Amino acid sequence: MRAKKNNTHKNKKPQPAKMQQEILELREWRRRLSLLLNYAKKISAKKELDSLLKLLVEVARSVLRADRCTVFLLDKNNNELWSRMASGEQIIRVPANTGIVGETVSRGRIINIANAYRDPRFNPDVDKRTGYHTRNLLTAPMSNNKGEIIGAFQVLNKKSTSFTVNDEKILFVFAEQAATAIENAQLYEDIRTAAKDTIFRLAAAAEFKDRDTRNHLERMSRYSAILASAMGMPKEWAQSILMASPMHDIGKLGISDSVLKKPGKLNEKEWSEIKKHPIYGADILKDSENELIQMSSRIARSHHEKWDGSGYPQKLRGEEIPLEARIVALADVFDALTSRRCYKPPFHIKDALRIIKQGSGKHFDPKVVKAFEKCLPKIVKIMDEFSDNMFE
Repeated sequence: MRAKKNNTHKNKKPQPAKMQQEILELREWRRRLSLLLNYAKKISAKKELDSLLKLLVEVARSVLRADRCTVFLLDKNNNELWSRMASGEQIIRVPANTGIVGETVSRGRIINIANAYRDPRFNPDVDKRTGYHTRNLLTAPMSNNKGEIIGAFQVLNKKSTSFTVNDEKILFVFAEQAATAIENAQLYEDIRTAAKDTIFRLAAAAEFKDRDTRNHLERMSRYSAILASAMGMPKEWAQSILMASPMHDIGKLGISDSVLKKPGKLNEKEWSEIKKHPIYGADILKDSENELIQMSSRIARSHHEKWDGSGYPQKLRGEEIPLEARIVALADVFDALTSRRCYKPPFHIKDALRIIKQGSGKHFDPKVVKAFEKCLPKIVKIMDEFSDNMFE
């Protein structure tokens, strides 16, 4: 009898088409992993929530070849999901227990929809408001280290086809990493908020002695941050000057009330005492290992120095004066000019601007003055928002 042929396919080579598909899939996984690894350090280093979310959106779009991406965060107090940053820039708020994102959050599972308008869970109202057309979407929950849902990650309109099972796996892993980074950024933001509140309360004690208001601190600190940004300083540096600048007059705590609150003109001895408050402030804040307090100390010591060297207490000149002190000097003077005081009415903005421009190269750094002119509309907006008579 003739032996039967062995019909097993153990040694059969893969078909060319199948092999090609496998190669393409491997290349795609390698591309995705490479992108995730490249961005991993950047994501973990982001401390500021808005910039972190912007980066996460950018990464998700690149990795999944999606057209748009939105990160929804859970607001437990209002039972809402809302986006702090979306690719399309619109702010979106939705009830936490409705729609596709709501279902993802409430059930803690991924939802993959190949045809949005054929799915009854899809709400087309957002498309109508924004002018966008959603074809397909993939939504994954974000959980913190305790396993609590803190939001959802949603990507829209894959550029070639619909989202695949592999896309689901990638987004699930990415959403877990994103949740950790977001939670850390939220904690950092909470700490900065608490630190700012503490700084303002301490600084307000000094301002209270001099009959100034907390609104003065709000205005001049925000002016300082705006000026820093206009001069091209990094966002974190601008945030630091926002936090540090309210401490500029903390040294007034060392000045007697009889001098600070004297209604009439100061004599030479009293004026000499007033001019010591930058030194007192720097001494209060000295020897700290915290970078924010170090900046506060430099501002406290040098915000009365002048570009031409005629200021006090050290008669520093030009760029010998720390940049943060040069910025705060202008912000503080502008706010003093445009605010009502017991000895003067507020100056009109045009008059204050004229005085600032006249002081360029003398009292103020010309570059700071130039930045001030550039961002004057933003300055005026802050001035109106934190007006001293807003609560009268």
